[in-house]
Amino acid sequence: MPVTPSIVLALLWLSAPQAKPVSVHITTSDTVMVAQIIARNEGYDIRDTKLYYFDSLDSGHRLLEGYASIGFYINGNVRSGISISETTGQAFDMTTCEIFDYPELRPFQEDIMRLTKVKRMTPQELADDVGCGRPRVLTKAIPPVKKK
Repeated sequence: MPVTPSIVLALLWLSAPQAKPVSVHITTSDTVMVAQIIARNEGYDIRDTKLYYFDSLDSGHRLLEGYASIGFYINGNVRSGISISETTGQAFDMTTCEIFDYPELRPFQEDIMRLTKVKRMTPQELADDVGCGRPRVLTKAIPPVKKK
């Protein structure tokens, strides 16, 4: 069977290194905003800033390449290490392999994907990308706990 130019081009294209997806810089304020949405959806009343606070986990270098990371702290202890994809805007906690897919996060994710022209990753694709096992997807907000 003769090799046609289109087959040669296809083989060259398949063997060529694929370009990395475009990523966007996620600002500190956007990282905090995403973490606050997650904390509220987990039922925390984050208005008490003496008890709850957020701090960057990317001091000087990325914790995970391609992700902006922030810690959510309760009384000085880490509750969640939240990482946000710079290509899809999707957020997860790598320690627990929880993917935060609350409806309130969707507009932010859609803005990021509109800029990067990348489609949303499935939960397993996101877990595979960051090296965690079976992801647990959180979609339903927990009502805030009332203080006694």
